[in-house]
This record gives sequence, structure tokens and C-alpha cells, in this order.
Amino acid sequence: MQPAYNDKRRVSGYAHILETIVRNRIKDSLFYKQHLYLTNEQTILQVIVDNVKYVGGLDSSNRPSPFLCCLLRLLEIGPSAAVVGLYLKQPEFKYLTILTLIYIRLTQPPTEVYQVLDTYRSNYTKVRVLLSSPEMVDGVPVNYGIIHIDEFVDELERSDRVVGVVMPRLESRRRLVARGMIPDRVYHVQTLDEPESSDFSSDSD
Repeated sequence: MQPAYNDKRRVSGYAHILETIVRNRIKDSLFYKQHLYLTNEQTILQVIVDNVKYVGGLDSSNRPSPFLCCLLRLLEIGPSAAVVGLYLKQPEFKYLTILTLIYIRLTQPPTEVYQVLDTYRSNYTKVRVLLSSPEMVDGVPVNYGIIHIDEFVDELERSDRVVGVVMPRLESRRRLVARGMIPDRVYHVQTLDEPESSDFSSDSD
């Protein structure tokens, strides 16, 4: 028996990487149904640009953020390598870049992951992140924080879970370097008088 078109058991592309309970919550969300259900690798760009204004997973009420919904849709679509490269090369929309980085971390082999992440280790562009639970500051609940893209890159490499998504095991850089598959890591040190990166400006916080 074929599943119905909206049957949540129907999984396409790389969507199986997300845990079933997270995937189902996304597909049940109004945002996914209204904005993402019929998108492709081109039409999803406008949805991301218009709606993704922070990095986040599930909020304190277990509702999926637009960021997480768009990540699932990217995993379902499975854009070609050429399109993924275009997502990364664009200089204007930092949240599209962040989405593409986590997509690569989830779907590509370790050699590709390290090579791509390394190109963003000196990118200090600020991005807004949704806190897993509100923090009280002077008696006022704060729901968002600020990190830099290089911090997010480190999190993608080192953390077992990012924005509530379980990261696949990543083979250690040391082993890949020893086998000559990737170069050793280059550490970037920002001096006090060095300005922050301004590569992304049109959707700044």
C-alpha cells in the first residue's frame, strides 16, 4: 500500500538523518506546511531569506524554528553539489550560509566537511541564536543570544548535537591528516585592531 502524500512515514533525500520525533514536529508545523512543502532548491531560497532571522532548533515549547524547518526541507530536497556551492558563495545572506554549513556537516564525508568548515574559521560575522530556554537579565527574560560564525563552525566540528540535531560521527582530523587526505588545521588569531568580517551585511541583526 502506497503512503498518502502527507504521510509522515514518507522520508525523502537525507531527511532520515533527523530524529523521527523532530522530523514529525517539523512536518506538523504550520510554517513547514505553508512555506516549504512544495519548495525546490531554487524556491526555498526566498523562504530562507524572508523568514530565517536566527539560528535555532526547537523552542522551549518544542515548536520548530524556521531555521530547523528549512534544514529539514534542504535535507529532503538534497540539492546538487553545484547548487550547494552557490549557496556558500553568495555573500549577502548569512543564515543561508549557516544552513548550508550544517547541511554539509550532516551529509558530506569528513574530508569535505573539514575543508569547507576551515574556510569559515576566520569569519567573525555575528548571528542571532535562539536560546534553549530564556535567560533572566535584570528581571527580563531574554530569548536570543549572539555568536559568531567561527564559533558555530567549531560547534559543528566538536559537538554531538547542534540546534537539537544529532551530528553524525566525524572521523578525527588527526587521522585524515596522517593519511594525507586533508591539510593540518591553520589557526587564525584576530588582533585587537583587526576589524570584524563584514562579508554579510544585507540581513544583519
